[in-house]
Amino acid sequence: MKWILPIALILLPTSSFAYKITDYSGKCFVLDEKKAQGCSIQKGVSSGGGFIYLEFDKKEFLIEQSTTCGQSCQPYLGTTPENALLSKKYKKGQWDCYKQVQGSMNVCYMISK
Repeated sequence: MKWILPIALILLPTSSFAYKITDYSGKCFVLDEKKAQGCSIQKGVSSGGGFIYLEFDKKEFLIEQSTTCGQSCQPYLGTTPENALLSKKYKKGQWDCYKQVQGSMNVCYMISK
């Protein structure tokens, strides 16, 4: 019984991972509103996947995508990891956009150069 804690503490650092996060600024909009606004964009990558976090106009959006299934991984879009739904990525001119397959969220962003 007294070996459980030391073994758990040894295994925990080897099984966890950290995201490498990069901050950007850019323009974002929700497709229904069609009004682009300045936004904060964070992109993070790790060995198991990546995420994009958009924050603008007191709204937050999270796009997550696993890389463990090769090139066939589908992204998820939501406001939190718990409510993220399957989505499709598409381009609208220079904008990168994500639309939920069975939800109503549809958001686009473009990183400023």
